Amino acid sequence: MPSLLIAAPQSLGGKTAVAAGLAERFTDAGRSVALLRLAGDEHAGADAEFFASLAINAARQTGPVGPLAATAGADVTVVEAPAGDPRQLASTLAARVVIVAAYADPMSADISSYCRALEDSCAGVIITRVPHRRLGTTRAAAEANGIRIVALVPEDRSLAAPTLGAIAGALEAEGSLLDGARETVIDRPLISSISADPAQDYVARYNATAVIVRSDKPDQQLAALNAGAPCLIVTGGLSVLSYVEDRAEEEEIPILRTRYDTVGAVERLETLYAATPFSGRAKVERVAQLMGDLDVSLLA
Repeated sequence: MPSLLIAAPQSLGGKTAVAAGLAERFTDAGRSVALLRLAGDEHAGADAEFFASLAINAARQTGPVGPLAATAGADVTVVEAPAGDPRQLASTLAARVVIVAAYADPMSADISSYCRALEDSCAGVIITRVPHRRLGTTRAAAEANGIRIVALVPEDRSLAAPTLGAIAGALEAEGSLLDGARETVIDRPLISSISADPAQDYVARYNATAVIVRSDKPDQQLAALNAGAPCLIVTGGLSVLSYVEDRAEEEEIPILRTRYDTVGAVERLETLYAATPFSGRAKVERVAQLMGDLDVSLLA
């Protein structure tokens, strides 16, 4: 089966997102995919666990593997490697290499030399987190440096946002109706208004994916529910009143309850954005969509 190695000069450039997005695109094209994560860095375990959870993945490994690991009988094997020089891995796997790099202005000269070192095994480069207004100039700069662009992945706030499960962990929160919503991406959290009267219009105006509200403000909690908030993050450690819980349960809206006050909760949440490992089915579908008109048949 053809193998595609996803590599990068540096970590945290978006390799996991790209690997999962390419697997999704191969699946959409009617090809079965074995999606693997090689051992060798601190992120390997979490990435391998995430890959194993994806229904699109025909591989049976549940942890990081070595380069000679056997795979299920899939049409294509997509392998994410640790950051660094992939030449030996590419030779061992007889794989073509897709290089992943985060957007930078000016474009790093290292990318061009990285491509040249791989010679014919280099399938091209995917650049992630490209500002929408810089898509054209980024492609032109790559072409001027002899870099073959496979895809440009625009900046997207949902890809940098944590899931509800990650937020629950960071806030050490207890939750109701959480099990079915852990992969929900919280890209637009909103702190509830100070006064109760305008709270409903305020929440509705910003189309929040979660509302952060004090536990001693049941009126604002209800206002958020009335405005259609898909999740409440209740701060301060007090119990949520039964009629608020009943209303949320009736509408299947998760409530997270944390002992942290609002300021403390927001400070902990700030550390999650653009810093949590890539995960969640919704993010896989989104990054595959952001790859635009990429023809995966040209890769493997």
